[in-house]
Amino acid sequence: MFIAADTEVYCIIGNPVRHSLSPPLHTFMFEYYGINAVYVAFEVRDVEGAIKGVRAMGIKGLNITVPFKEKVFELVDEVDGDAAFLQAVNTVKNVDGRLLGFNTDYLGFMEMFGEYVKFYSNSDKIVVVGAGGVALSVVYALYKLGIEEVYLLNRSLSRAKKLSERFIGKLNVIVRPLDDKDTIKSADIIINCTSLGLEGDGIPIELSWVKKPLIIDVIYFDTPLIKKARDMGLTAVNGLDMFIGQAYHAFKIWTGVEFDRDVARKLVEDLID
Repeated sequence: MFIAADTEVYCIIGNPVRHSLSPPLHTFMFEYYGINAVYVAFEVRDVEGAIKGVRAMGIKGLNITVPFKEKVFELVDEVDGDAAFLQAVNTVKNVDGRLLGFNTDYLGFMEMFGEYVKFYSNSDKIVVVGAGGVALSVVYALYKLGIEEVYLLNRSLSRAKKLSERFIGKLNVIVRPLDDKDTIKSADIIINCTSLGLEGDGIPIELSWVKKPLIIDVIYFDTPLIKKARDMGLTAVNGLDMFIGQAYHAFKIWTGVEFDRDVARKLVEDLID
């Protein structure tokens, strides 16, 4: 790619962010579709200063990762309805200095999980592990898919209860401690929304209690949880399709282009390998 004076800049901000595969994915897609733009990563400590910098330097769009999604929600000029409910923004579009906020995380998970819903019954028990921003997006996606009941496991019960209260009148969120053996043992599907495994170690639940479920980890590579679950003969999938999905929707918001997901998946798989 030839970078010129009129090359537009997009970025991701977070801390940590050096592990992110968003820069090679989006920069590749800009070049693939002939868009004069580049995408870079900024590991920031001062998120308010970073957003001021976006305005001042005319950065055209950005993604936001942990721990800044909730704070950026407060700093943008306008948000769509989904981001307003979630009170978290992971995608921003800069329109002449006006920052528009969106949340594409839930869309990425909803599309990845949609295939399971075809075979879902109300008797199936879905367990979500974690109660942070990703868990909120996942529960919201389940609600959008028509799921009526979810079990939420977390070390901090007060934080889990706070998340569950957001869904009163929408779906039933049953809060349980992280070490609830009966809930794990009777689950049909377990979705890990914690960051354990991001750095290559840590399993959030006791897998010896698991009997039959599909295991999903929202992290886009095979974490220790996924690897051990497969070794035990369980069906386990990582969050690669969720990552591709949220990137697809962000790219569409910025450019209007619907990129080829198969091309994106091949690129990311090659980068991971």
